[in-house]
Amino acid sequence: MQNLLRRRVLTSLVAFLVFATAAPAAAAGGFGDVEDGSYYTDAVSWMVDQGITTGVEPGCFGPNENVSRGQIAAFLYRLDSSLGNDPQSGAHPFTDVIASYQQAPVGWLYTAGISTGTSATTFTPGAAISRGDFAVMLWRYAGQPTPGTDHSFVDVYRGYQHRAISWMAAIGLTTGTSPVTFSPENTMTRAQAAAFIFRFVAPGDVADADRASEVSGCTRELRVTLETSGLTPSEARCVAPYLADFDADILIKVVADEQRAPITLIIAVAESLRAGCLSDIRIAELTRLFL
Repeated sequence: MQNLLRRRVLTSLVAFLVFATAAPAAAAGGFGDVEDGSYYTDAVSWMVDQGITTGVEPGCFGPNENVSRGQIAAFLYRLDSSLGNDPQSGAHPFTDVIASYQQAPVGWLYTAGISTGTSATTFTPGAAISRGDFAVMLWRYAGQPTPGTDHSFVDVYRGYQHRAISWMAAIGLTTGTSPVTFSPENTMTRAQAAAFIFRFVAPGDVADADRASEVSGCTRELRVTLETSGLTPSEARCVAPYLADFDADILIKVVADEQRAPITLIIAVAESLRAGCLSDIRIAELTRLFL
């Protein structure tokens, strides 16, 4: 009798999951992996409203992923357009820019003098951009303003980055990763990029992106487990925040059909589905799994 009742409960919950995906739950910018109240929440919502980002896939912004040079080019290009500046693109000499959505942004960066690439013929669009190089691009986009004061960071040693980082510190875009470090060689995350760009447009509206970013990557082990269990990398990145409180061994046993999913896990999966993390095909697979 208890098994029958449990099966009926699970059946009802799974049915709820399937139908709930038609009406996604409220999430910042429509992304299931952007938590409310985070330092980048308002920034991501604003970027979506302005047409600057559509995320890495439906329902996923990928806040903890590194942001690439090509993505930054697209962000700045769309930012300029959203501000009504009608950015004019031109030809560029970079043979490694393949993605169609990056052609106009990279051409604009080049003709506007915002970037000269990583060599005379390469832009390296897929490489993660460093904090120092992002500072330089944003500074050049701003018109290379003269900073009011010099920065106090002891780890900035590349000459071409000093004025840009001084400018960011002087106008309050950054307070560094500590009182004396900027970590210019560290890669930027998509969340940090969103926060910095938003702060550039609306100073003071975003909490410090530098120090808050120290918590990123906390679901990496879980994401690997989910991928090993059969989810795609993009699905795992989006679902992981919802399953972070569950023991990995339980998840493995559920996926291996060695243990029934606890009600709390069903509910967590429901949250991720309603956020658009998984496709209809994956929902069907999960339905069979849980039943």
